[in-house]
Amino acid sequence: MISQTLFLHGGNEFHADSAEFDQFFVSKIAGARVGIFPGASESTRDQIATVAFASGYFALYGIELNEVTPAEFATIDALILPGGSPDKLLDQLTPFRSELVELFERGVIYGASAGAMVLGQGYSLGGSWRAALGLGEFEALVHMRGTLPADRAVRTTYLYGLPEGGGLAVAKSGAILAKSSGVEIGHNQG
Repeated sequence: MISQTLFLHGGNEFHADSAEFDQFFVSKIAGARVGIFPGASESTRDQIATVAFASGYFALYGIELNEVTPAEFATIDALILPGGSPDKLLDQLTPFRSELVELFERGVIYGASAGAMVLGQGYSLGGSWRAALGLGEFEALVHMRGTLPADRAVRTTYLYGLPEGGGLAVAKSGAILAKSSGVEIGHNQG
């Protein structure tokens, strides 16, 4: 199994339109203990539905997911952070940043939509910038349609434009390991 890799997904995760990217993820986590933390879910109902849907989807690839809390990150090798509210997810993960970093050092993290947003340096939501967990030198622009906005200020080294169903696998070093079609990468030259 690889380590120190982020799998960033643009949203509408766990669907056939992201199968190629998800198969790449699955190929890199063979034999891993995989956890899912639905901390971005807005309600208990959404949390249950997200875990059930993701579990069924990854079962098609032979992967068993176990719902975990941040206090249990030491018991897994790979973590899936599904979409929902990035603010809610960040609030829940921030007190456990050291546990998340330790997991990242020895494993992989798959962030979809809100999950991708909170893994970088920060994100813009509702016109406001919020600093995030800083596991990479990027900002993830999820649910992107078209091309990266030319007038958008890039506050980090990279701006990753991730369309729904699209993904990007990035090593800790910044090397791109896999990139779905439609994914765009902007670089801050300043």
